Amino acid sequence: MPTVYLLRHGEPVLQRTRSLLLQAGGVRLCGSKALLADALDELATLAPDIVASDLRLVDSHAMRVAHELGRLPVRPQLLLLTPTADDLQLFAALSAGANAYHVDDGSGSSLAQALARLHERRAMLSPQLARQALAAFGIERSPLATARQAAAALDASPAGRQIDQASRHLLTLLAQGLLLAEIAMLWKLEVAEIERRIWRLVRLLHVRSRELLIA
Repeated sequence: MPTVYLLRHGEPVLQRTRSLLLQAGGVRLCGSKALLADALDELATLAPDIVASDLRLVDSHAMRVAHELGRLPVRPQLLLLTPTADDLQLFAALSAGANAYHVDDGSGSSLAQALARLHERRAMLSPQLARQALAAFGIERSPLATARQAAAALDASPAGRQIDQASRHLLTLLAQGLLLAEIAMLWKLEVAEIERRIWRLVRLLHVRSRELLIA
């Protein structure tokens, strides 16, 4: 059961989310704050498995949250809470160090499921985010007929500086709008394995972002 720390943009939504998660179960809440500045000392002491944070806080934003978490002795995973996967800040925050996102529909059970998924190192990407990832890695989409073949899941040959062809094929299918279950069926894999591959792709975005900062 993951330990979770909440960062939400106001006290009413913070308290509502706490109540919903307590009712849903499956996670252990270890703390919550509406301001990042108020949370930093607690985060260092509590060392949660996951921090669930709004893209925008009253005193900060998700890129700053990712930066501050990276300075902790033990870095928690970061789940971004957003009303839509089309927010322009979402991809930047994923590149900066966030591990996954959850489209917040106000349901405690769906948030608890997203937290459990992330704890198992699983994530998702919308078609728009997949297209942005392809651009960030500097690669074009694979031929769709190639990406749809089961053999595409096993192609470990390089597709770019950090990414292999199997990952390129996966981003191609996601960018095309295929559902995770559809990709899993085409590739003869479990949906959870597709989600784990997406989680690793997001980690590669972190590597790319750090390299750009160093350069």
